[in-house]
Amino acid sequence: MKTVRWIFVLGIISGAIIMAGYRLSRSELEASAAVTLAPVRASLAVQATTIEEVEARGVQPVITQPLLFEDPTFGYQVNVPVGWNTVRLSDYMVSFRSPDGLTQVKIEAVGPLPVDGLGPFVDRSLGSDAVLSHQLLTVQGIPAERVITLSEALDIETTTFYLDAGKSAFVVAGFGEQTAIEMIARSFTMPQLVAQR
Repeated sequence: MKTVRWIFVLGIISGAIIMAGYRLSRSELEASAAVTLAPVRASLAVQATTIEEVEARGVQPVITQPLLFEDPTFGYQVNVPVGWNTVRLSDYMVSFRSPDGLTQVKIEAVGPLPVDGLGPFVDRSLGSDAVLSHQLLTVQGIPAERVITLSEALDIETTTFYLDAGKSAFVVAGFGEQTAIEMIARSFTMPQLVAQR
């Protein structure tokens, strides 16, 4: 029963990521008409949600001996915990899953951002899930937004990083152990992009 539920959850998250790419490809006129903002539900102040908070609270890092994953097509790199499974879901998407299957992080290359930029793209991608936290930040020098949402239908919390890496935008989305999601997403780097700056 749990396996069926997780397969269903993974299908929903995959669908959300694919939908984000679809929405990115629509014309600016259609996209501007589709802008919807989810209501802000609650603060996550009681939960360690950033690397800084994890370190301040003395939480043991999940990734003590990470493996470096490098995408051969897009050239990005991330640190992944030893023992996690890596699955290429498509030419544009890769998934990392913990050995117990309770934590999963997917990275998708969604193509160039529309003219209106990262913020409006994020707003269009949110759908009907409740926004718990929304933060502007940089990840390894790359402009980004981190959004934590709660799906009422599945009662699952998802953390998504939207990254503006110049020629291509990336979506890093995960559910499960928050510390692992944060550490994988915040290790995202593109050596070629760094070399150009």
